[in-house]
Amino acid sequence: MTKSPKILIVDDDPTNLRFLDEVLSEGYHVLSVSSGEEALEIIHTFQPDILLLDIILPGIDGYQVCKAVRQDENFAEMKIILISAKAMADEMQKGFDVGGDAYITKPFSHQDLLSNIETTLIG
Repeated sequence: MTKSPKILIVDDDPTNLRFLDEVLSEGYHVLSVSSGEEALEIIHTFQPDILLLDIILPGIDGYQVCKAVRQDENFAEMKIILISAKAMADEMQKGFDVGGDAYITKPFSHQDLLSNIETTLIG
């Protein structure tokens, strides 16, 4: 039996967290946190395969979390999918510049999310 990939969801909106948890918990081992600080604390013990990271967070934003993860040699290869309502090309480019593997704009369907996760895991 193969183990389910682990996904750490980081979003400060409880509605988004519930939606993402509901969509992903069937096929993945999911843990949710509501801040960048929490993500950086729990990442060492949870060791996710994918970080599903909202850009707009209180305190440390998603870009800063992504950059910090990429600078940690233990997680430099972890897959990071950035999520944001910001759909401008410069925002997306900034996400890739700090180390994001994919960038999904809100709103999105659960099919789009699952497809992006599968593609990112393979790639």
